[in-house]
Amino acid sequence: MTEPATTPTYLFILCPPYSGSTLLWRLVATSAHASILPAEGQFLPEVRDEMRAAAWEPDRDVSWPRIKAVWDGYWDRTKPVLVEKSPPNAARAHEIAEHFHPVAFLVMVRNPYAHVEGLMRRNGWSAAKAAGFAAMTLGVQVDNARTLADATHFTYEDLVADPAGVLGRVRNLVPALDDMDASGEFAIHSVDGTVARGVVDLNARKIRRLSGRSVRAINRVLDEHGDAMTFWGYDREEPSVARSARAAGVRAADAVRGAARFSLRVIRGLRRRLRPRRR
Repeated sequence: MTEPATTPTYLFILCPPYSGSTLLWRLVATSAHASILPAEGQFLPEVRDEMRAAAWEPDRDVSWPRIKAVWDGYWDRTKPVLVEKSPPNAARAHEIAEHFHPVAFLVMVRNPYAHVEGLMRRNGWSAAKAAGFAAMTLGVQVDNARTLADATHFTYEDLVADPAGVLGRVRNLVPALDDMDASGEFAIHSVDGTVARGVVDLNARKIRRLSGRSVRAINRVLDEHGDAMTFWGYDREEPSVARSARAAGVRAADAVRGAARFSLRVIRGLRRRLRPRRR
């Protein structure tokens, strides 16, 4: 493979899981000047065992030179920007900065109540466990936002409210990404399953799924992390009986929509199988 005339910039998207990292990654990947890995770097077979072991433990030793060599073998190094988005990288951003040169970082978080909903639904966690993880990542990202050089930070809410504005900030940080386009549709897994659509804000729908009991459990955790909440501009949600009834209705409606989408996929699959083959 021909090496580029100038050294590529390594661009790391630092974002907790279920917080919009795939959307941001897809937006960055609209640039013809960006090379992305075939999957999150942590899941590539040569490094998966090492990177997935105690993935969020910042004090665990990681062999970054070996991991970098593996990732370099997957990236198209003729492109000026090489992009990676594994969420646990947020816990080791300063180590990454020591081993990847030149490097830039995009630091993003999501409303912790929406984040907790995703952790509960996708991982089967309790509200308290999910809130503990969400609060931990908010704190990690405060440190990254304050201390990383060559970085810009914003929230999921900033991104969905003004995609062009956030991409402008990314472009200011990495000028080679001068052709990103926020106008397309992106197939991303969400509360609706995997759906191709433009940039939309799903927070309100996700937060409405939380019962009053879950909100109380979340608040007991988040109340101990007021500084991180304030830094990112997030307010406390309040539980109520009406919220619990509304949450049950939202979850029931989501279940009906999910069943309908599944039935439609089955019908389409059967039609394809029964369609006469051309000879």
